[in-house]
Amino acid sequence: MEDLNDQSWQREDERGAFLVSTKPILLDPAFINTAFEDPDMFWASRLPTDQLAKALSQSVTVGLYEVTPAIPPSSTTDEPSSPREGSPTTELPPHESLHQVGLARLVTDHVTFAYLSDVYVLPSKRGLGLFPWLIKCVKELLQAHPALRRAMLLTGSDSLRDFYARELGVWDVAEEPRVTVMSRKAFSADGA
Repeated sequence: MEDLNDQSWQREDERGAFLVSTKPILLDPAFINTAFEDPDMFWASRLPTDQLAKALSQSVTVGLYEVTPAIPPSSTTDEPSSPREGSPTTELPPHESLHQVGLARLVTDHVTFAYLSDVYVLPSKRGLGLFPWLIKCVKELLQAHPALRRAMLLTGSDSLRDFYARELGVWDVAEEPRVTVMSRKAFSADGA
């Protein structure tokens, strides 16, 4: 199986140059904690630096970056960049030319289970087709798990539910016989 923490895709068109990458070194913890404070991420909240680092290191975090200046052309003709879809790439632009504008996080055992969480695109970058592209990249990561038994996510939005069903092939588990999803929001330190 491929190293899921070493995957990248690039896209460049009239709306800008962008990179999606799972390389942990590219993540901007300050951006992520700021995103966790956005009302659109109502389920999340800022984490202490050490806890954020631990959460990120134990997940496959898919960063979305704006690239300035534009990404250099692909080094091979087998994988040209497409303005609509983007393409896998092994050549990354210099780190200082990247500005994180989004993320998605897969909490996974890297074999049988993956939970998609913390999907976010900066409000100023919405409407550029970045969210669907980010999810297509996540789908490629999920497909790289040959023994994957279940991928899950939670959403409170009907339109996102329909989008995820169409793009990832997920369904409401209430429709699945013999499956009950159970949840608890938090545990206190005193064990209650």
